[in-house]
Amino acid sequence: MKAQKRAVRVLSVLVCLFFAGNYGQLIAQSKSVPLTWLEDNSFETDIGVSWGVPFTKGEVQPGDTFSLTDNTGTKIPVQNWPMAYWPDGSIKWTGLAAVVPPSSGNGFQLSVGTSATSESLVLAQETKAGIEINTGVIQAIIPKNGSSFLSSLKINGQQVGKNGQLIAINEDRSRLESEGILEQKRFVSRIQEVTLEQSGPVRAVVKVEGSHVAPKSDREWLPFVVRLYFYAGQSSVKMVHSFVFDGDQKEDFIKGLGVEFSVPMREQTHNRWAKFTGDTGLFSEPAQLIAGRRPNDEGIYSRHVSGNTVANKEELPNGKLIDDLAIWNDFKLTQLNDGAYTISKRTGQEGAWVKSARGERSSGMVFTGDTKGGLAVSMRNFWELSPTQLQVTDLEKEEAKLMVWLWSPDAPAMDLRHYDTKGHGLSASYEDYEEGFSKAHGVARTTEITLMAFNHLPDNESLLKLEDTFSNPPRLVSTPEYYYSTNTFGYWSLPDRSNPVKRKLEDQLDMMFSFYKNQAEEHRWYGFWDYGDIMHTYDPFRNTWKYDVGGFAWMNSEECPDVWLWYSFLRKGRADIFKMAEAMTRHTQEVDVYHLGRFAGLGSRHNVRHWGDSAKELRISQALLKRFYYYLTTDERTGDLLTQVKDADYALLEVDPLRKILPKSPYPTHIRSGPDWLAAAGNWMTEWERTGNTKYRDKIKTGMKALANMPDGLLTSISFGYDPETGMLYDDPDQRLPVGQFVMIMGGAEVAFELETLLDLPEFWEVWLELCEEWARTGGGDMAAPRAIAYAAYKKNDAELGRLAWQQMFKEGGDGTGLIRFPEKFDRVNEAGVPYPTDEIPKYMATGHLSQWALNVIGTLELAGKWIPELEEVEAGEYDGK
Repeated sequence: MKAQKRAVRVLSVLVCLFFAGNYGQLIAQSKSVPLTWLEDNSFETDIGVSWGVPFTKGEVQPGDTFSLTDNTGTKIPVQNWPMAYWPDGSIKWTGLAAVVPPSSGNGFQLSVGTSATSESLVLAQETKAGIEINTGVIQAIIPKNGSSFLSSLKINGQQVGKNGQLIAINEDRSRLESEGILEQKRFVSRIQEVTLEQSGPVRAVVKVEGSHVAPKSDREWLPFVVRLYFYAGQSSVKMVHSFVFDGDQKEDFIKGLGVEFSVPMREQTHNRWAKFTGDTGLFSEPAQLIAGRRPNDEGIYSRHVSGNTVANKEELPNGKLIDDLAIWNDFKLTQLNDGAYTISKRTGQEGAWVKSARGERSSGMVFTGDTKGGLAVSMRNFWELSPTQLQVTDLEKEEAKLMVWLWSPDAPAMDLRHYDTKGHGLSASYEDYEEGFSKAHGVARTTEITLMAFNHLPDNESLLKLEDTFSNPPRLVSTPEYYYSTNTFGYWSLPDRSNPVKRKLEDQLDMMFSFYKNQAEEHRWYGFWDYGDIMHTYDPFRNTWKYDVGGFAWMNSEECPDVWLWYSFLRKGRADIFKMAEAMTRHTQEVDVYHLGRFAGLGSRHNVRHWGDSAKELRISQALLKRFYYYLTTDERTGDLLTQVKDADYALLEVDPLRKILPKSPYPTHIRSGPDWLAAAGNWMTEWERTGNTKYRDKIKTGMKALANMPDGLLTSISFGYDPETGMLYDDPDQRLPVGQFVMIMGGAEVAFELETLLDLPEFWEVWLELCEEWARTGGGDMAAPRAIAYAAYKKNDAELGRLAWQQMFKEGGDGTGLIRFPEKFDRVNEAGVPYPTDEIPKYMATGHLSQWALNVIGTLELAGKWIPELEEVEAGEYDGK
């Protein structure tokens, strides 16, 4: 009997040990993650896709693998890697990659388990000379030095592309004023470092870093990062190109910026092609026609001009006459603005360009090749990022050149100078100006490109379908309900229309997004340096936005419109919201932020020029603004940007944020609790959860303890002395400034709300709660008040505070609150004093106030939704929170 009991106890221990060791995996196996396409994609070929998925704390452990099943029950091979960790070491976000066949339809389930085995593997081999990639279909060589970032691209062993280089053309104006001479100098890429970041089995990623150099010149500038993505069994390569402007804006005027490939030609000239996508179809022409004055066989000619291969000249009727027809050596599609493009061709450099076609918005694909195959290249957001250009040259030679110009050399050169030679002052124009601060040196831009290899001449219909796929790449996402259930990204609510007030608020949120989406189109907020941003303040008397008035022009992330858009996507799952949020993140975190130089790690406050304002701030560069995009998409470039700001608080030694308000601090520099310290804390939080480096966790805790120990906690002052080396904040009674809404409205609330799920430091959360309650007592806090008071109500389960939160939400005033922010119908302005019809709201409108209003709605619904008042009280203006 005792032996039996001992056996039972031993078995029990073994079972407990088994379950303890596999607890996370067992939990995860009991729960699958629903996935769906962001929008209905009708792609007709297998497509490589990468995406991120969050998990609740303790649910998934490092080393766990995943099983992906489509709605037919078919398992799809999937590759995964950790992106972020919870404090207990479990996985917070995982990155995933798969190649999905069109037969999978829409609707997938992801769960912890064993991945299906892939029939195709992407193989990566690193040598001293470079990295060789084989997807099973294409073979690529990425050299570790030289000028080519892609020296060879083959499909099933056949060369279709080579000598992939980056090109920059600089316009020298030094002799323009004295002699009327403009000179151009051509720079090409020089490879400095190549890294195999990921190596299969589903996906391989290669990072190429370098800069641009000119032959016989010592100058090396315009540093770049190119990432190349390869998926198993795929004939396409995704390319993400980023460059930083490190020149002198008064002397360096970039005339052209692009990517160039050589494409072998093997067939006779009439079977060599240049093809461009237009608005809805293709421009498709051979280098040489087969019929001119004398007709050719109508069936053959019809097939030929429709983009199909025909026999060699000697086998064609009237073949001898073909040799006397013009050979069109060069073709180009030039999109100089967001509303017009032209297609032209010429016989050579000594011949004039002949206009071939025109249109409005090209989708941005070019193909060149012959019967044996060729290369197509597609640029995302082609017309939105104008001036752009697609070009094919040297079709008559053994190797043609295919070029994608990110900045068209046919356009005026980039002019990155400030809009004026003097400042205009905060009082006059809301502009913060300081001599020497309106610099573009250090700003960046990122562009996505897809390369497609062919071992045949693709027909026009196939090219159009591929272009539709790659210009709007399929994305896998989960549902709003799932994202909400994982407790990531702090406090936010799902849409709720269960009572009249909530319905009104949801309607207002929908109208707000629609308004800004339409304003971007009506006012054409497009262009290489502008696309993705929106404007700050509207002028109803001029019937336009204040695009030319100091700090009222471009938004530059002020008061977090980026965060409003990302929470809106998480709540709704809508593709149009995602696209606008993606474009804004790509813009604000590249163009509005400095990536090298004196201001590296900081961003620029709102201005007529994106880099024009002298307020160089952590709040613009902070990780909060890019975390959403990184985790949802796994975008490695955004990961680089997150890494760049992990130590951005050191930049405050160079640029004291309070240098114009307070005398020099007795400590290394100044910092404000918000937005500066909370922005930095968000940077450290992100670095800690991405890498597990506890140095950054400890830096947050140091700051939290320092703030908690101030004489009056967070109510002591908004300004403190600061030492970035230790992370310590210091109170200086002689340099205190009053606490106001800046603590919350630049992302501080959202950073704090997520930190609460990661760090249990009661003394800090006590003073944070006191700060939120203070706004309930004083009625202050302006734009930040509703969700701050709602947080206090939620933590204390205090109905009176909950009602006060809604009182702040619904009071009218310039604080961006109120129930009705948007009328049911906008005013359509179409009169002699406006150049084009536009919708407007006949009242003061500032994007920052509206962004904060939206964040208040989203947060207060979650934190104080159960105390929401009746519609009659609100509409009658009688609701006082009691």
